[in-house]
Amino acid sequence: MAAVLAAGEGAVLSHTSAAKRLGLDVPRDHSVQITIAASRRANVRGAKVWRSRNLSSRDITNRGSLRLTNLARTLIDLASVLDDGWLRACFDSALRQNRGIVSWLWRALNGRGPGWRGIGRLRALLQQYLRTDEVPDSALESLALELARAVGHKPQLHYNVLDGAYHVAEVDLAWPKLRLSIQCDGWKHHGTRAAFVGDRARDRALFNLGWAVLRYSWDDVVSNPDGFVDELVRSYELRAKATGAANSPPVAFSAGRKRHLSTR
Repeated sequence: MAAVLAAGEGAVLSHTSAAKRLGLDVPRDHSVQITIAASRRANVRGAKVWRSRNLSSRDITNRGSLRLTNLARTLIDLASVLDDGWLRACFDSALRQNRGIVSWLWRALNGRGPGWRGIGRLRALLQQYLRTDEVPDSALESLALELARAVGHKPQLHYNVLDGAYHVAEVDLAWPKLRLSIQCDGWKHHGTRAAFVGDRARDRALFNLGWAVLRYSWDDVVSNPDGFVDELVRSYELRAKATGAANSPPVAFSAGRKRHLSTR
């Protein structure tokens, strides 16, 4: 509030600061992000000030007495500054709050011309959602899903493994033909004794059906994305050979390509 007031007339909280206030998943950023009209200038210690030629009343909402960019405008702003993994995580967290954001965001995007940075990436995410209608359950799942594309074959999200008519388990990410799965072990849902015991029981049941289960924590995915992808690519190739799928298209992966995710 102090930073917004110091920035002067028409200033609003924006970007990652607005996203946090709106309950979205974004990387940790200790600075305060503020947007003002392009016709003005402001220098606020401890804050990053953005200047916009297109900040209107339709882009602004309130949380108590605090003015900030609304959900659609915040996502549009973040599309120009976040990497692919974090943009997906932020977008998915918005969908978990309200599926109605899809139609609202489409309308907001249609009102923006080609000069807006990141608009194409945001449209691509919306198109993917319309094709699948599945949303990751957490930021960790979103980030793992984005990185898992490096194997060259998109995994299925929330895949249900069956033994005949009996439901064995739902796995977070899966390549069913290879019987390879990823489980994203966030502390919130997997940090209890009951979860620990249940996870291992499901792993044994999946193993008995020929499934390989790879478990990854937040630190595995976000703090060491290159290591995560390298290990996943090797695991994918080994499963492809073991299951006789070695004649599948080659893995689209370059060991020299860097994948950066900001840590929370």
